[in-house]
Amino acid sequence: MRSRAVRVSAILLGVSLTVAGCGADGVRTASDAPAGRGVLVSGDDAVAAGDAGRPSGAAARRAAEVARAWTGSAAERVWRAGYRPLDGAAWLPPDAFHSGGDKIAFLRGHFDLATRLPAPGPDGQQATVTWSDGSSSGRHLLTARHVFDGLVRSRSDCAGVDCDRRLRVTAVKAGTRTLATSRGRATIPVWEFTIEGYAQPFTYPAISPDQPPEGPQSGQPASGIEGLAAGVGWNGISSDGLVLTTRVAHGSCVDVLPGQVYETGNVVVLIGRVGPWRLPEGSLCDAALRTTPARFRLSRPLGDRTVLDVVRGNPLALTPLGAAGR
Repeated sequence: MRSRAVRVSAILLGVSLTVAGCGADGVRTASDAPAGRGVLVSGDDAVAAGDAGRPSGAAARRAAEVARAWTGSAAERVWRAGYRPLDGAAWLPPDAFHSGGDKIAFLRGHFDLATRLPAPGPDGQQATVTWSDGSSSGRHLLTARHVFDGLVRSRSDCAGVDCDRRLRVTAVKAGTRTLATSRGRATIPVWEFTIEGYAQPFTYPAISPDQPPEGPQSGQPASGIEGLAAGVGWNGISSDGLVLTTRVAHGSCVDVLPGQVYETGNVVVLIGRVGPWRLPEGSLCDAALRTTPARFRLSRPLGDRTVLDVVRGNPLALTPLGAAGR
């Protein structure tokens, strides 16, 4: 069994995600395609991509505006040229996890270092990313210490949870992995952590992805369009590329509605939607900003299109589930 790439890791490296398929220009509703198989990361409380109807009116016009502004822009060229992985932030061995205690220890960062970490190179040491077309570029190399510190940074109290189990790191070595990026397949440097009791290592990237650029419409966010809600990063994509999962930002006194999708041959614009403001009798509406998982269904697999948010027109980055507040 091959190792599984996962989209949630305790290292919580910032991972940008471009995803995508080739489709005809035009509007596609979230309900135009059959359900995707196995959304990789999504909350159990995710708002499903149901029969939301076709985008229309001001929302559709805004989505079309975002798509036109992005296509051929300087921001798109920066996005396409950078290192932007489509796979996850870590690779787990096929038998992860041996027990519930092991899984809790992994998620809570309960690692003990029982070996010497590889010595760091000179400051500013570069690593090489090599794409399948033979081109390559340099990136700052993350040291093994940096990655290990990221693993344990999520240490937390165990009130109400049985988490006495700890994971013992017995060896760390450098390696490489090949993964999908917005520029095609790429080979990157990684750090392989051997955990006592596991035959294959827990593997983490030794480089960080490039930060996403702001879209041309970023300085002109949608305003005055009733019911629009901004997406807050990525949580995952289904194995068939048809169902995208993000989080929608909203106030306390509105309900998140099934999302809609505007698709062209180059981009997919996610249209997060909320219902009208409501105040339950005898209650107050606080000013807290909340996020709710929502799934967006495409008419065809994503391919190499870029996913944009309708409110700000920016590309969405992968946000590990732990960082999204779940």
